[in-house]
Amino acid sequence: MKNLLCGKLATCLCMKPTTSSSLEPALLYTKSQHVAIGDSCSNGAIGHDTSTSSNATTDNDSVKELLRRILNVLETRVHNEAERNHEDDKEDGIKKDWMLAAAVLDRICAIAFTILFTGKTLIFVILFIAHP
Repeated sequence: MKNLLCGKLATCLCMKPTTSSSLEPALLYTKSQHVAIGDSCSNGAIGHDTSTSSNATTDNDSVKELLRRILNVLETRVHNEAERNHEDDKEDGIKKDWMLAAAVLDRICAIAFTILFTGKTLIFVILFIAHP
């Protein structure tokens, strides 16, 4: 029915048919559990004792874990936004299809009304002239 209204009848009535976009999501979500962090975050110095370097390593690990959590939150937000945009695009496409179908039906009704009105007016005029 959609193909008939939005495709064939729209082109017959000189209306621009809608082009349907792909229904595939624009972004596929993959959750990664690693963060690329260089050694520049390390606060440990080479000549210090082992307790200081173990504290620096623990601090570095906690910073890495915090960065992983932040990255996961950001990835989730990006994924949710992409899904929301994809759903909005699908809804907009459906809305445009319905608007085109309504315009096609409106034009068909206008053409039918014009033909019937003109035809009945001509019949009335002919009958009025033919019978005095």
